[in-house]
Amino acid sequence: MGIISRFLLLLYSLVVGTVVVIIAGACLDIMPSKFWQPSLNFILARPETLGVLAVMLLLSFFFLTRVFVPTENPEVAEDEISLQNGQVGDIKVAVDAIERIAERAALSVTGVREAQAVVLKNKRNAQIFVRLNIVLAQGYSAPVVSENAVESIDTAILVALQIPNVPVEVKIRDITNAVAERRQRVI
Repeated sequence: MGIISRFLLLLYSLVVGTVVVIIAGACLDIMPSKFWQPSLNFILARPETLGVLAVMLLLSFFFLTRVFVPTENPEVAEDEISLQNGQVGDIKVAVDAIERIAERAALSVTGVREAQAVVLKNKRNAQIFVRLNIVLAQGYSAPVVSENAVESIDTAILVALQIPNVPVEVKIRDITNAVAERRQRVI
């Protein structure tokens, strides 16, 4: 729900809440009828009352339709993702494994010092995509490194999981001039 919808809902809730408190006070005889009856007669005689009621009815329909509009916000994928359902059986892969594949692929790109991947899943069609936060080395172009990281991740996921064209969203978290520490491999 957008900021305008939230603001309208706040105002609407305050008005409806105030009306409910006033009506409850009248029903419980907290406010005697000699106080609220003249005001009620005055309000009902005014032509603006129909306008206010029409606006409140439109706002009610607006909020009712907002309830049933599906949101596009992805959710963080949990535990595992099903790759294939068939005669052979269910083939599933852990989300952590996909995240590690994406991180390793991103770290193989020149100019990426650190990488952190999160796998997200679209609620509608259950398609996954990767949100990647990287630390960029100083002196490298962010668009070029991002494009190379996306290509590397797409290729790595295609080779390992046979999932083509996984969307990747890259965010440059920091730019550093520190030299990357590489561990020496013992052979």
